[in-house]
Order: sequence, then structure tokens, then C-alpha cells
Amino acid sequence: MKILHTADWHLGKQLHKYGLEEDHRLFLDWLALTIQERLIDVLLISGDVFDTTNPSNQALAQYYGFLKKLIGTGCQVVVTGGNHDSPGVLNAPRELLKFLDIKVVGNALESIEDELLHLTTPSGEIVVAAVPYLREADLRKSVSGEGYENRLAALRQGIRGHYEQLADLKSSQFADLPSIAMGHLFVNGASTSESERDIHVVGGEAAFSAEFFPSGFDYIALGHIHKPQRINNSDFIRYSGSPIPLSFSERDDRKYVLELTVDNAKITSVEALPVPAYRELRCFTGSLDEVEAGLKAYVFTNPLPSYVEVHVTEPFADPHKEMYFNELLREFSNVPFQIIKPRLSFTNRTKGADELFITGTSIQDLTPRDVFNQRLLSENLDEETRLLLQEAFEELWRDVSET
Repeated sequence: MKILHTADWHLGKQLHKYGLEEDHRLFLDWLALTIQERLIDVLLISGDVFDTTNPSNQALAQYYGFLKKLIGTGCQVVVTGGNHDSPGVLNAPRELLKFLDIKVVGNALESIEDELLHLTTPSGEIVVAAVPYLREADLRKSVSGEGYENRLAALRQGIRGHYEQLADLKSSQFADLPSIAMGHLFVNGASTSESERDIHVVGGEAAFSAEFFPSGFDYIALGHIHKPQRINNSDFIRYSGSPIPLSFSERDDRKYVLELTVDNAKITSVEALPVPAYRELRCFTGSLDEVEAGLKAYVFTNPLPSYVEVHVTEPFADPHKEMYFNELLREFSNVPFQIIKPRLSFTNRTKGADELFITGTSIQDLTPRDVFNQRLLSENLDEETRLLLQEAFEELWRDVSET
């Protein structure tokens, strides 16, 4: 039996207001083809199918279009909700999707037994504990006057108890079958990236220890963290990570889905299947001259135009450099790649007016000319530019004084 573990698609995601629809389209086409070619029996999607609780029509169309492609492949699908997903949106077509061998658990179910799924495929049987993102309301009722640390401890215990109940049910009902538990939560020790919003780190609601997962499951298929990784260095507690880069901090991550092979009721291997790179996220940093040289020499080879981050750092504030920076951005506005995050900063920050004079100087004792001349002295300007600015100030000051 072959099982694929994936998570954190974030359909509808935008990167600095630039869409990733084409990236998702290419990934979903690749995933559907991979499922057919590798004869995948079960696909697990461990939360955050969508990027927002109110996904766009385009994001919904991508999701349902992908599920439609699986009809006739023999692949069963289990979808659990993540913290970005709306349980209502995921659950709305649940009863209809059951007829297509697609099981959806958008939120914790009233009867926990319904989260334990017994899947029968031509290649064998497996049990899946389809655990979605667990919210506080799913686990416990708040206690009036309860302290913060006590509340967090109770929440962690609630998550632990949820998995233990499912492990006990599996043991009593399907003792001889292999089992997988899904989850969408932060496990202590996981490495995050900047694209993960609302992540609860150590001391937060989902700061959960891997040791709390009960031993009754053969594999833990995790979502919520976008960097693919093992937990506790185990091949059997894994974050699949997001299938495409969702932030510049993920630009060097190798993206993949995980293929589990089950033989003789045992998970015998876990193989990472690399997802093709469709778009490069590239960063250029340094001085204005260094960044300009890098941009002019840049050539990309991926099918989609690169998204580029530009961070220029200069030692001193200089109007000429600001003007040249803006001209540089205009020059590269019609190239085959897209600069989506430009930034210019100066190492030696320009002082505010209140910082230009010695302590104790009162602003009431200064003329506008005093303040302007002191500001000129604080700038790294050549003599010609300084004189031109002084002349311009004097002309403006005369005009203001005469009105």
C-alpha cells in the first residue's frame, strides 16, 4: 500500500500582494499525476488547505478541481482542517465527498469515534486518526479565575488526551492493522519560517511534546509547520512542510511530499518525493552598486518568473542614492522577473531635529535657519550639494517671510 502525506497548501496565498495561483496549479497538476503514476492508495492532507477562512472562488475552484482529477484513480483522500481553514467551508460538501472516497474532518467531532477512519483499499487496510487543528473550545471549558499557565497546561493535556482516546479505540477495534495519526499543531523543537502566522511556540497553546503522542500509532502525519522536518529525529513523526515556498525565508527549503509504503501491516519506508521548483524566490542584498550588478547578471530557469527581494544598504542617507534606487526599480520593472519587496536603508540613521543639538537646547531659542543648517551638517553631503540646498532654503524662507 502507498500513502502520500502532504499539508499546508494555503490555496489563495499571496506573497506581498502577488498571487501564487500558478504555483499552486502546477503543484496540483504534478500531485495528481504522481498519484496516478505511483499508484497511490491514500492521500493525507494535514490541514491548512486554504490560506484564509474565507477562500476566494479561485482557491475553491483549485481545491475541487484537484479532487475531481482523482476520480477513477482509486486513491482515497483524508482532509483535516487547519488553523487557517474554516471548518464550515471544509465540512460543507463532506457528505457528498464521501461518495467519492474523500473523508473530511474540518474540526473536532462531537463523537471522537468518528475521527477514527478505517480505510480499505485494493492493496490493504489502514486506520487513520483524522485529527484536525484542536481549538480550546474543542478540548475543555474555561474555568473562571484560572491562571494562564494552568490554562495552557490543561490545553496541552487536552490534546494529549484526545490522541490517547483515539489510540485506545484503535487498539480495541483494529489491533492488527497499521495506523496513522494526523495532526495540525506545533510540536516542541520544530523549526519555523516567517510565513507561519499565529504559530504558538513554547509556552503557547500548541507547544506540545512529541513524547505525548501515544505509542499506538505507527506514523504521525503533521501539518502546521512549513519547513519539512523530522521530529525527535524520527522517520515516523514528520512534518511534510508546505509544497511550495510561501515566504522568502523558505526560498532554500527543498519541498516535497512524503510517500509511505505499507507491507505486511507495517510501514516499511518513508520516502521524500521532491516537488518540482516552479518559481525561484531570490534575494539581492548589499550596496546599491552590488545589488545593481546582481540584478543585471541574474538569469532564472524555472517555468514561472522569479519573485525578487531587494535590500540595499548604504552607510549614509543620500538623496541622490534614494533617487537612483527608484530609477533602478523603474529600470527593472519590465524584466522577466518581478521585484516585489524592495527596500533601501542606511546604516547611520539620520537624526531627528530633537537629536541635532546638545541636551538642554530649547527649540524656542532656535530659528528655522539654525535647525536647517544643523541638519545639513549631520548629512554626508558634498560641498556643492550643501551650498545648493542652502540657497534653496534661503529662497524658500524669503518667500515664506514675505507672505
